[in-house]
Amino acid sequence: MRGMGDATAYLRRGIREIICLALFYFTFLAGEYLFDVRVAEFVPPSEVVVYESLIIGASVIGFFVRPILYYRRPRAIDTTSDITGVLLVAALLLMIMAVQFGVLIAGGLMACCTLGYCGSTAHANFARRFARTPYLARAAALSYGLGVLVQVLNHMVMPAGIPQQFVLVACAVVQVALLHDARRAKLRGESEPGLESDIAELSVDASEFGAKWQDDSESTAAFRRAVVRLTVAIACLTGVFAALNAGLTTSQAAGSVDLGDWSRLLMGVSALLAGALFDLHDRSYMNITMTCTAMLSALSFFVLLVDGNGGNALAAIAIFYLGSGFFVVFFTTKFAAISVYAHWSYLWPCMGRVINNVCAMFVTAPAVAIVSSQNVLLAVGAGLVLFVGIAISLLGQFGHRTDDVAALNELAFAADDLDDGSVSTQSEPAPAEASELTLDERLDAFAAAFELTQRERDILEALVASHESVQDIAATLFLSRSTLYRHIASINKKTGASSRVALINFFWSWTPKN
Repeated sequence: MRGMGDATAYLRRGIREIICLALFYFTFLAGEYLFDVRVAEFVPPSEVVVYESLIIGASVIGFFVRPILYYRRPRAIDTTSDITGVLLVAALLLMIMAVQFGVLIAGGLMACCTLGYCGSTAHANFARRFARTPYLARAAALSYGLGVLVQVLNHMVMPAGIPQQFVLVACAVVQVALLHDARRAKLRGESEPGLESDIAELSVDASEFGAKWQDDSESTAAFRRAVVRLTVAIACLTGVFAALNAGLTTSQAAGSVDLGDWSRLLMGVSALLAGALFDLHDRSYMNITMTCTAMLSALSFFVLLVDGNGGNALAAIAIFYLGSGFFVVFFTTKFAAISVYAHWSYLWPCMGRVINNVCAMFVTAPAVAIVSSQNVLLAVGAGLVLFVGIAISLLGQFGHRTDDVAALNELAFAADDLDDGSVSTQSEPAPAEASELTLDERLDAFAAAFELTQRERDILEALVASHESVQDIAATLFLSRSTLYRHIASINKKTGASSRVALINFFWSWTPKN
């Protein structure tokens, strides 16, 4: 298992991607807050969250425009990015200075569209750097935590009004500049000097990895099933959090509760906690952790509905913001990880945010109606439906076919995987004479020596670089377990290994010949 020093080294290497994503989170959250404050000057408190959901939904346009340009009109990206930066600053200034409601709405729509464009780029760059590393959730948590921290400090340190608005506009400009610089650096093919070999081996362009799986119909079908299940899960989770956000925003606009800066700080702290928990045991417990968090958040909505003006409202606020941090890290991590198997790998890292924004737009109005009517029975019914969807999509079995049992009977060596469910491959020492080889170099040499196909080489990489069981590896690679066993059987036949454990031991003890 890689230590904290390795994690720090790799996170430091991807600091530009982390900062870009953090700036997106800050500008998005701060822009949303600015819009809420300005809209409250024109409409009743119950309508603030409805208009907020509409402009946030408009960000989907920007999230889709950038990937389409990336794949269809790449030469137009530089010009479009420059125009987007100018429009973003103009839109923020429009929201700040608007004296008419229509102008404010136009500024909010334009700001969210341009922020979606920037967010799509930031998510794609982030996924390219971290998607295939053991530090993905921690990196996502660090980005979100930094974004929230900047927002809290801006409210606590800077005077209200022009100073806070200046920080927002300045961060938007810095965000656009960093993203533009990142693209220029990628086009120049800048190298990363001074990297340790074990850290450097993890840097894999997601699109290059995903391209290896496009010719496999079973992998493609498994990818689609994974996307459907994940979409359902995030849609249901959004229903829970959007309903609670609607209740809290309405209460704040009416003066019933004061969310304050402490609540936002809870969101950043919970994000960092989520990153640490999600990365445990190769992200094996993400789904169950998120399900439990959703349950607590749903309960807090009922507490707010029943006692919106009482002391219990503080508990509801705390649970909501703690859960929100977990939710953002969850969907960011999930879609960044899944993007490496997609045909349009540049599109998918931001899809968690897209689904969240779209679903929030449709859920907010009904949620406000429930809050206004104080209909507890209706709220309980809607909550149960959402929670059942969450439980089925997150806790249900995925990617395991019913004929896996037959495959187990056919492949005797599979019994090696039925003991403790995992094999620690990193504990196997490499011989001294081969210690200078990186993992990629050793895999390439091994594959060449035993005439492994490209697919078999990728399967071997997953086996020797993971602590997961075969079942989890199959799910990660979007293969059925029986298909994975057939690949392992072929590799064993070529190398003379008798089992998966023997294959791993042989790989690490094998010495390349000149």
